[in-house]
Amino acid sequence: MQLVPAAGDPGQNPRLPSKADRSQQRAELEVFEHGLLTAVGVQKEMMDSQALGDVLTCALEEEMSLLDYGVARANGSAAKLELVARKVEMMSAIDNRRILRRYGR
Repeated sequence: MQLVPAAGDPGQNPRLPSKADRSQQRAELEVFEHGLLTAVGVQKEMMDSQALGDVLTCALEEEMSLLDYGVARANGSAAKLELVARKVEMMSAIDNRRILRRYGR
């Protein structure tokens, strides 16, 4: 299907093909830019997800490490275990706030 009349058609505006060419180029550039911006957005999302996973893993490992250390030090004392639980809970709350502030957009 031909949208632009062939050159030399009677009654044709001589500027029409060049306008059509420019419009075609603009349309192609717009489609290219859209594809590029979409690819950039996907890369950003993938990087953010990986970073978030790393941060959550690190926070969990630190909280578990504190828990293991505290339980070992408590030596079965209920009062000491309660202190350990509070400190692990505090650490978790701080980590969660920090992570939400950084990644919770």
